[in-house]
Amino acid sequence: MKKFLEKLTSIRLAIGLIVYLALTGILATLVPQGLSPEDYRAMYPRLLATLVVQTGFGSFFDSILFIIPAFVFFANLSACTVKRFIGQLRSAGRKRFGPDVLHLGLMVLVLGATWSYSGHREGSVTLLPGEGVNLPDGSVLVLEEFRFERYDDGRPRDWVSVIRLEKDGQSLRDGYELRVNSPLRHAGMTLYQSSYSELSSFLVRDPEGKEFRLGPGEELTLAGTTLFFMGPEGTVPAGAAPADPASRAVVRVVDAGGERVERLAPGDAAGSLVALGMRTELATGIQAVSDPGYPMVAAALALIAIGIAITFIQKIKETV
Repeated sequence: MKKFLEKLTSIRLAIGLIVYLALTGILATLVPQGLSPEDYRAMYPRLLATLVVQTGFGSFFDSILFIIPAFVFFANLSACTVKRFIGQLRSAGRKRFGPDVLHLGLMVLVLGATWSYSGHREGSVTLLPGEGVNLPDGSVLVLEEFRFERYDDGRPRDWVSVIRLEKDGQSLRDGYELRVNSPLRHAGMTLYQSSYSELSSFLVRDPEGKEFRLGPGEELTLAGTTLFFMGPEGTVPAGAAPADPASRAVVRVVDAGGERVERLAPGDAAGSLVALGMRTELATGIQAVSDPGYPMVAAALALIAIGIAITFIQKIKETV
């Protein structure tokens, strides 16, 4: 048992593992991760593709190539930390706990990084003003307004999504301005303003005068008529009036007369519905990221900083 602990706490073992993890981690960033075997065979020569697939290097951070060395390094670091800490407690001389705090921070960092990697989730959604999306905690994010701000010379300055969060009919946050450098933390998630795009929608009116909006690929069935909006016939400038005669929509129509594809201009009838025209609007792209290991990683970095500071302070005092 004593020989095993000596080997486990070996400095040579620690250095070897650090070098191995650093080199393989760099190589893993050069090899696209998570692709199919066919993709690797098309990307690399046959021998290299076989090595990537057979060794599991295509999913390096989920393979034994990474997991086992990382586990051994964590065991080495933990054993060294405990051994040194006990030695400091038994020592009759001056106590130096800076390295122990530093090692503890590294241990917490390994755990936090593992938790962060395994629990990391993210997704994105594109919304037009007035639209909403359900979040995992049961709340609803509604886009109230989207602004694309520019400088006087026309250069982009900022994208601003004015959002509302509500749950069970209660408002959780109203009128929050989500900006590129101003994310929002909510229910363990971080919401980011990530992008914008121009989306074309097709407006129609039913026999009762109610208006409906269809996005590309959306379908509407009303009063015995089904419309499937395939897309605009041409380019519709952002901000153009829906009744612009040039804003025709390509639509698949299904009614009593059968199924057909039509190009509808404002005022054209489609079964029992009337086309009002096209509208192109700016849509926001919002990204949601969940990282459960973030607090532990932050705590680990704080411990590492404290350990380094204590070590340097003690060194300075000893040389004075």
